[in-house]
Amino acid sequence: MSSLLGALRRVFFWSHLVLGVGAGLVILLMSVTGVLLGYERQMIVWLDGAPRVEAPAGASRLPLDSLLQLASVPREAVASVAMRAAANEPVTVRFRDRERAPLLLDPYRGAAVQAPGDSTGRKTVAALRRWHRWVGAEAGELRTTMKAVTGASNLAFLGLVVSGLWLWWPRRLTWASIRNVLWFRRGLSPKARDFNWHNTIGFWSAIPLFFVVASGVFISYRWPGLYLDRLLGSDSERAAAVAALAATPPESAPRGAGPDRREREAGEAVAEPATPAAAPLEQYLAAAAAQSPAWQSVTITLPAPGDSLVTVAAAEGNTYRPDLRSTVLLHADSAAVCEVRDYAALSTSRKIRAWVRFGHTGEVFGVAGQTIATLATLAGVFLVLTGIALSIRRLAAWFSRTYRRAPLAPR
Repeated sequence: MSSLLGALRRVFFWSHLVLGVGAGLVILLMSVTGVLLGYERQMIVWLDGAPRVEAPAGASRLPLDSLLQLASVPREAVASVAMRAAANEPVTVRFRDRERAPLLLDPYRGAAVQAPGDSTGRKTVAALRRWHRWVGAEAGELRTTMKAVTGASNLAFLGLVVSGLWLWWPRRLTWASIRNVLWFRRGLSPKARDFNWHNTIGFWSAIPLFFVVASGVFISYRWPGLYLDRLLGSDSERAAAVAALAATPPESAPRGAGPDRREREAGEAVAEPATPAAAPLEQYLAAAAAQSPAWQSVTITLPAPGDSLVTVAAAEGNTYRPDLRSTVLLHADSAAVCEVRDYAALSTSRKIRAWVRFGHTGEVFGVAGQTIATLATLAGVFLVLTGIALSIRRLAAWFSRTYRRAPLAPR
């Protein structure tokens, strides 16, 4: 039994070493940028400021349709309208033309609200995110390649976290052996210090780091979500996951190369789908508020031409927590409720997946969660640095032993 455990430990050790050396630099880059992005929303507000409005005493908000009318925004050009419960928050209008910047409106006066600052914070965060996700690649094939590199490195990092826990476990389970890898020790040689730091930081950060890295794998790849749907999804989600996993991704056609484009170029008339009659936006808001009376944010997504349903997403409390969010589907003409989709109605797979995006940054648990995720990512920086240092020392020792053993060539 001991020989089997020893062999298994050697397998884990060399796998750990190879993964760390192979992906170490990319993991280090993702960890450093991850730390800098730990408080990205707060950083943007700190550098750029946040757009705010002054709420007049005793005044109530204008109806949403009146806001659009005062801002000379045709309703058919609007893709979504988002608002928050806080009295000093502007209303955000996004357009169907994605090249057009969102418009911020004063909910009491209908005037446009200018975002403060010179967007230094947003530019900084965008640059950090580009390095975090794509190793700095701007666009095109290079970005696709770098996305594959960061995805593979994320997967390697997950393997390092799991194998590191196994390697941390002392060979002999005594208090002295556990104490040596449980806390920082003083007066050690450089090699022993790196080993002590690597094990101590790895142990205390293992659990939050596992969730940060595992959620990153879900973001990097589609297949983890599909396998999760296949295992824990509803019947329809399982069927769709099986089909998606078995299918070969089709080659994407060039933009604008579909039949509609060819018919237009040939001069043939193409009928546009009819736009359904629409109820006032305020009725959509009231219908969503009836489902979520304690809402903190509401986003009304208007239907595309030919569609008849309006999607209203409402969030209570921490708007990043999926268990506090719900989606209401409304008939566009009457604002009558068609369907309510809340967290409780999701399959187990979709409940897990709903936590991934903002679980990766810790925002699902507020500032405390952000702090834990950021500290775990900072631990990743030190794990990579100490791991590289230990690898270099091991390589140097191997060269030294090999050189001493090599026979001298006869003169």
